[in-house]
Amino acid sequence: MKNKPTIHWLFSQIYAFLPQLSVIVFLNSVVTFTGIYMAVIAKNLIDSATSLVSTGADISPAGAGVSQMLSYIPAVIREQPDILRNISLYLAIIMINLTISMTASFLSVYLNEKFEFFIRRKMFDNIMKSKWPDITGYHSEDLMVRLTSDVRNVASGLINTCTTIVVLVVGLIAAFGTLFYYDRVIAVFAFALGPIAVYFSVFFGKKIKFYQEKVQESEAKYRAFMQENIANIIVVKSFTAEDLMSERLYNLYRERMKIVVKKNRLTIFLSTIVGLSFSLGYIGALSWGVLKISMNMMSFGTLSIFLSLVARIQSPIMGLAQTVPHLSSIIASAGRIIEIDEQMIEGQEKAKQKVSKMGIIFKDVNYSYKNKKVFDRLNLEIKPGSLVAVTGASGIGKTTLIRLMMNFVEVAGGAVTYRGISEDGGETEMPVSPAVRDYISYVPQGNTLFSGSIKDNLLIGNQELQNEDICNILKAVALLDFVNSLPDGIETIIGEKGHGLSEGQAERIAIARALAKSAPVVIFDEATAALDEKNEQEIIKSIRNIKNHPTCIFITHRRGTLSLMDEEINLEKILK
Repeated sequence: MKNKPTIHWLFSQIYAFLPQLSVIVFLNSVVTFTGIYMAVIAKNLIDSATSLVSTGADISPAGAGVSQMLSYIPAVIREQPDILRNISLYLAIIMINLTISMTASFLSVYLNEKFEFFIRRKMFDNIMKSKWPDITGYHSEDLMVRLTSDVRNVASGLINTCTTIVVLVVGLIAAFGTLFYYDRVIAVFAFALGPIAVYFSVFFGKKIKFYQEKVQESEAKYRAFMQENIANIIVVKSFTAEDLMSERLYNLYRERMKIVVKKNRLTIFLSTIVGLSFSLGYIGALSWGVLKISMNMMSFGTLSIFLSLVARIQSPIMGLAQTVPHLSSIIASAGRIIEIDEQMIEGQEKAKQKVSKMGIIFKDVNYSYKNKKVFDRLNLEIKPGSLVAVTGASGIGKTTLIRLMMNFVEVAGGAVTYRGISEDGGETEMPVSPAVRDYISYVPQGNTLFSGSIKDNLLIGNQELQNEDICNILKAVALLDFVNSLPDGIETIIGEKGHGLSEGQAERIAIARALAKSAPVVIFDEATAALDEKNEQEIIKSIRNIKNHPTCIFITHRRGTLSLMDEEINLEKILK
């Protein structure tokens, strides 16, 4: 079975929620059973009323007005006391069912939200912990569609569809059994067309699943295009490309609409076939009942319960048939989530030893990117506590060198080793792995601030920082006076990517965030490009003045800052 692994995954996700799901199923089943019992009560009411006519009881009102009709009620109750009892019971069941339905609806919404977050958080953790080259192969907006739309499809689909299927099966068995008790022919006839509808549902469900996958892919392209244009709106405006981008968005819409129309056409066609088959079943049951009444073989009350129960048999079958497209949608979305779940997860071990100084050694390191050799037996050493500039032409491999240091990418040969001095004065050595990031602070290129307060951004580097510590760090990057001038100081809220700050101020906060970690190694990946050379040199001097300052690696194109470095690593010379 092609979908068996996906179905197994779905069951494994919902297994922990089965107790809560069982409660919802039980409550909805109670409503189903009592609903069938209400049909029996309605039959008894009709039969009780018609029996008054058949016995010839002289209780008819004098006229046909409302007051005359109301005056008729005591006589009816006197002759048929079961009528009042059944009406009271009917009303009581209605109130009970309303209460149970409200409770089941509340629990369903609560469980749906809880289950959706469970899947979303698990998927989010997988994305965060996946190997960097694997997860960056996906467009960020595609990942967002999987985290939002696909997760919502799976969560709501499983909670609602699972409970629906079970309740529908329970209702089908109960209604069929009750109807079979009264008339076997109608019961079998009402049920006979069900398998045909289910067959068509399964047949078309495969196609619907295919189109659902295409719809989700088109949604990812659609949102990715809009996200990129919003993120790069300054580029769009500078090239006066607003109309061009609008036209491209329209083309994406047309592609998506073609797929949506094909999927909906199938769904509507399937619903029409299912509805037609059950309409024929209902007409057949009605005709059979009318025939039996004309032959004085059935009471009007029995006909009413037949029609009610036929609908209650056909409704679950129709519901089961209609769940097939929903299941196809769930399976399609689950497949997209599983694809992320199957990404290789990095090792999550932590650095075991505290160190005060740390250096890095590259020995015979080989690395290729898309079959292009970047490093061939690279050898270099960065000494503990040194300030090092890494220079070279664009594309030479400076950023790749950083990624190898941080184990974002892995060497194809050779070794990268961290060697330093532990806090007790002893030497320590460890091969590169995700664990070395505990020893590293990183200031990437561009504006990488999060929306939130300035304080929140610094706490990412070190959650134990006190306000006094934050002020000292901001002073080290020459930003304390500016932050203090803000109405809310370090609690000032900034927008996405530091909106509300200048590029230079955003860079200083990013540097402060890195320094807040108090890591023995700090990597600056062209992180001071928005600062003028004087301000850059002031920050470098401030870092050098820190007691037991960290090993600092600067990716830079500026020649003027080299005089402040202990060493320059020129990759063009090394790689010759």
